Amino acid sequence: MSDQLKFIVEKLNKEPFKKNFNLITFDSLESMQLLQLLSDVLGEIDPKHVVDIREELPEQTAKRMLCLLGILKYKPPGGTSDLSTFRQGLVTGSKPVIHPVLHWLLQRTNELKKRAYLARFLIRVDVPMEFLQDDAVADTNRQYEELMEAFKNLHKECEQLKTSGFSTAEIRRDITAMEEEKDQLIKRVERLKKRVETVQNHQRMLETARQLRVEKEREESLAQQKQEQKNQLFHAEQRLQRVQLQLKDMRHAAVDSKPETCCSVVESVLCLVKRGFRLTSPQLSQAAF
Repeated sequence: MSDQLKFIVEKLNKEPFKKNFNLITFDSLESMQLLQLLSDVLGEIDPKHVVDIREELPEQTAKRMLCLLGILKYKPPGGTSDLSTFRQGLVTGSKPVIHPVLHWLLQRTNELKKRAYLARFLIRVDVPMEFLQDDAVADTNRQYEELMEAFKNLHKECEQLKTSGFSTAEIRRDITAMEEEKDQLIKRVERLKKRVETVQNHQRMLETARQLRVEKEREESLAQQKQEQKNQLFHAEQRLQRVQLQLKDMRHAAVDSKPETCCSVVESVLCLVKRGFRLTSPQLSQAAF
């Protein structure tokens, strides 16, 4: 129990609570103070529960806390058999009831914040079947369920982006750096323009430089085309060699064969030669060009 109290006090003394408790002052809290403390922790998890319990009836406070604890899936230590005792403990601010709840909440605050946030959008509203007989109600309920599914998918994508190393801060820094580099380049170009303008016939020289750049780009394009044609010629020669080998094998197979077989072989050979010519002639003509 002392370890539990130490953990609670340690967490409550940190951000965002900053309560400045010690074991003695925490253990000496009155029931109303303890209930307000529990309400404050629940309010940190779900802002809708930032409430001054003095403005609520005890039953309202217990009902509100029970509702959120149910959404957060808190299970009292005694199980379902002691639910009435647990509810009464929330009404009266009983330490044996409040302390375990605080310990459980403070162990997983960030996880519970996400759960409470999702619950606002993913807890289904049970519409009685007799109401769903109305077309307008049924259509609204269908749209509600579709929007819920869309929210699930968007939230999943958002979580994946958060864990994928994607950082908007890094992108902003990169954009800022590129903008600064762009400004430097613009200033450099402006300085070079001013220097060039002082030279005689600078317009003609600029035109010559532009033509030189165009010709270099054309030279690179022609070199690339030449390499592509060489590759095409190489593959065409390989196909031609394969056809010639097949022709040689057919000639050997035709030796000592019947006239009908010879005619068939000749036809096959002619077909292979024609196909080889069709495969090689376009590439050869391009290479020759």
